[in-house]
Amino acid sequence: MTLSRRGLLATSILSAASLRLPAQAQSRTVAPSPLGQLGLDATQFGLRPGAAEDQSQRLKAALAEAARRSAPLLLPPGRYRAAQVALPEGARLIGVPGETRLVTADGGPILIARNLARASISGLVLDGLDIPAPQRSALLAAEGVGEIAIADLAFTNAGSVGLTLNRCGGRIATTSFRKMRDAALFSLDSRGLTIEGNAVEDCGNNGIQIWRGEAGDDGSTIRGNRVSRIRADAGGDGPNGNGISLYRAGGVIIEGNQLRDCAMTFIRNNSGSGVQIIGNQGRRCGEVALYSEFAFEGAIIANNLVEDCAQGADITNLDHGGRIAVFANNIIRNARKALAPNGKAPVGGIGVHVQAETTVTGNVIENASEIGISLGWSWGMRNLVATGNVVRKAGIGISVSLVPKERNALIANNVIDEARDFAIVGTEYGQPVTGDLARAPDAKAAGVRIENNAVR
Repeated sequence: MTLSRRGLLATSILSAASLRLPAQAQSRTVAPSPLGQLGLDATQFGLRPGAAEDQSQRLKAALAEAARRSAPLLLPPGRYRAAQVALPEGARLIGVPGETRLVTADGGPILIARNLARASISGLVLDGLDIPAPQRSALLAAEGVGEIAIADLAFTNAGSVGLTLNRCGGRIATTSFRKMRDAALFSLDSRGLTIEGNAVEDCGNNGIQIWRGEAGDDGSTIRGNRVSRIRADAGGDGPNGNGISLYRAGGVIIEGNQLRDCAMTFIRNNSGSGVQIIGNQGRRCGEVALYSEFAFEGAIIANNLVEDCAQGADITNLDHGGRIAVFANNIIRNARKALAPNGKAPVGGIGVHVQAETTVTGNVIENASEIGISLGWSWGMRNLVATGNVVRKAGIGISVSLVPKERNALIANNVIDEARDFAIVGTEYGQPVTGDLARAPDAKAAGVRIENNAVR
């Protein structure tokens, strides 16, 4: 290519002009540069690992610029004090797992995501320093986020809750929650969350809570989490001490979770319809391991393994509309009557208790100190089936309430071994009022069909 004399002269003039730009103008042309294809380095915005001062404003500025450029913001290893940092639309904040630590500067939320379409946070430790905080104040508070992606985070030492989600959808995965004064995760009016593969330990009152302001379809999935050592510091007879707690949240699937050492209940479904509790494993709890209670319809509780609890499962509260359930293929071992936390009298000793429009089938129940299978209580007994179960070493194998004047129940094809008092018995308000119905019929048990049970 041949340059003319005029072209060379124009090029020389432009080069000279650029050298004469004021220093201020030149500085405006230098923007933080990407680290390869990964994102923007937060230290180029003045953030300093280990600095003693509050670095919230620098972090906000860095997040805003990264979002403007549609780039992730990379936060290097180190400790950063921050508070009330609002995430911009499309924020992507990335740290080094276990090494990048955001520490609360004022005892309140460290990060806030509000009214965003999308936000993503990964690889951070959020530390609340165990400073007491108001109820449901969180280290990360999200509200109205259409799709929030949280992965590889560690929440620790929260003064109340680790993560709150209000009207949010998205996914929380491979994240740890340790040492929460109240709960690990609290979701209200979810738009279909996936909570998968997280570790929850040492919480004051609850592990994972999925609640709704009014009963309705929630659509969340809680899968493959490990939940352990959940206390009930705030007391009560149900709201606290639960590994996984649903309230009015319908259509939730709770699957494949490992739960250990919960003060009250492993999984408690209060007034959620169409809930499935499938394939979970729990050891050691102080009250009922698996609960479906109050105004629920359509619960499936199947393929779970429960050991060492006051009671294995309770599907109850026909007086509040609790009805329609399948309890199938579960193993319940060592249900021992005991004093629950904050309780005044011993409770439990029952493998499973059900009340209305419920099938109990294919379960193995062993070592229930009082009753293996309890069908109804008082007048709360309607359209119940117990078939194909194995009950071994129980005070009573199967009990059925005879208080209702009209009864419809089937007890058939069960194996009952080593029942201390009765294999099958009719009761009124918990007290036996018949002989052993597995051995001889009784007119008092009219409406209860009993057949083909193997008793030893």
